[in-house]
Amino acid sequence: MRIALFLLAILEAAVIAALPAPANPDKPRVDGGIRMAAAQLRGAGPPVDLVQDYVGARSLVGEGDPYEVLTEAYASVGLVWPAEHRSTHPPTAFVLTLPIAWLGWRVGAAVWAWLMLATIAGAWWALGARADVAAVLGPVTLLWPPAGWSIGQLTPVWLLGIALAWRWRKESLRSGASIGLAALTKLLPTLSLAPFLLVRRWRTILGYTAAVGFALLVITILRPGIVTRYLSVSRSVGREQAARPENSALLWAFDHRFGLAGAAAALGLVAWVLGTSLVRLRSREHLDEWSFWAWSWAGVALLPIAWIYSLLPLLPAVAYCLRRGGLVSRALIIFAISVPFAVDPFGLPGGIRLAFATASIGMSLLAVHYARMLSLVWSRTR
Repeated sequence: MRIALFLLAILEAAVIAALPAPANPDKPRVDGGIRMAAAQLRGAGPPVDLVQDYVGARSLVGEGDPYEVLTEAYASVGLVWPAEHRSTHPPTAFVLTLPIAWLGWRVGAAVWAWLMLATIAGAWWALGARADVAAVLGPVTLLWPPAGWSIGQLTPVWLLGIALAWRWRKESLRSGASIGLAALTKLLPTLSLAPFLLVRRWRTILGYTAAVGFALLVITILRPGIVTRYLSVSRSVGREQAARPENSALLWAFDHRFGLAGAAAALGLVAWVLGTSLVRLRSREHLDEWSFWAWSWAGVALLPIAWIYSLLPLLPAVAYCLRRGGLVSRALIIFAISVPFAVDPFGLPGGIRLAFATASIGMSLLAVHYARMLSLVWSRTR
């Protein structure tokens, strides 16, 4: 049976890889994610964000500006894409792509895509699926647009890191190192350390520091001063990119669409989720699953810049709410899952709709919590 499932996983991946690329990457339609993933698996995909990390990694071991204007970065690998700004990715992200930096772009992009497919399958394993079941779930997950679009991104690494942190939650060093792996993509996965620290699991910091410190050591040796260069670029480019109307970051999108009241509502939701976790952790004095996924959700909810693929690291929280939630919680999750199928991923009004999907997952977590509280109160009063 297990061999049959592995063979099924290979067949799924082969079928997906045979799909045609989207005719127009600017307007990819609902099935654009899976078609983009297929093209990336063949090494023939349209421009994706991986280019900036690939070019950045090559600059670490060679010459050139790791934060050159992206139009030029794309041109250096034979792609035409008008992006007259510089990368907002931290230099630690370049370390992740060093293993493919010695390859030509098309081969490197294909290798990365297959690695990311394996990473998504690995995340399912980390969340408790058997290896053969996880292998089957990996390609199936690409049908969800945030996963399909993630094949040419770093978000699967973030997903795997937090999933491994939960799997190894009883081993502080390994869980901390896993969160450190996730934090190489962006700084905000670091928030997943909070529930460990709130129950005084201090050794988790050592694992986190080892993972992040190693990456920083590598980039410091290869390109001294790159961190300063990143800080300088991110201050200007970050504000410019955050101001894009299609930015689906929760706080920015709600502020842009609904003004101060919207920003307050979004910030209030984040505070509500994290405040609830603080109460739970204080009363129980041990790490509980709800709190871990709550802080992981906050890592995505507080992103200053987010796109459709930014939803992928929320997959464990989605699975948790579907498994543990009631009618209200599951309805909110079904809405969140459905939204990416009905938006232009890089246009309007996709930004606010994707932000609503992020908010719905947070609200679903709260629904799970309060349903459990009501159940306990009811059982005590009977």
